[in-house]
Amino acid sequence: MDYLVIVRTGWVFLADEFKSHLHQRWPTVQLEEIRNPEDNDVLAFEVPKERRGLYGSLTRDGKAVIFSGELEDCAEFAQWCRSLIPADQEVLFCDEAMNTSLILEPGTTPEEILQAVAASYEGER
Repeated sequence: MDYLVIVRTGWVFLADEFKSHLHQRWPTVQLEEIRNPEDNDVLAFEVPKERRGLYGSLTRDGKAVIFSGELEDCAEFAQWCRSLIPADQEVLFCDEAMNTSLILEPGTTPEEILQAVAASYEGER
């Protein structure tokens, strides 16, 4: 399942800065710049993790980071993405189908993200 961190204000991730932050946090990250201007993404990445990698991309407009992997890794990654965004910006965490959505506050923890995901699936039963 894909998860997204979406900035709902005018702030955007700049590709070069995002790449730099990824390298600082995960020195062995694999990055691929996407040069085709018709592609929705500008950057693809793979973050090595213990269980399996976390794969993702940065949208060309800089408004969203899309990623997939183990849920615990995704929750931690979403919280890390939020830490890069100024505190006064509204940021949404969601899954690709919008079954789960949560406003990410600067202090939102990975555990709170996991709880939101679990609660959304309990509601489907």
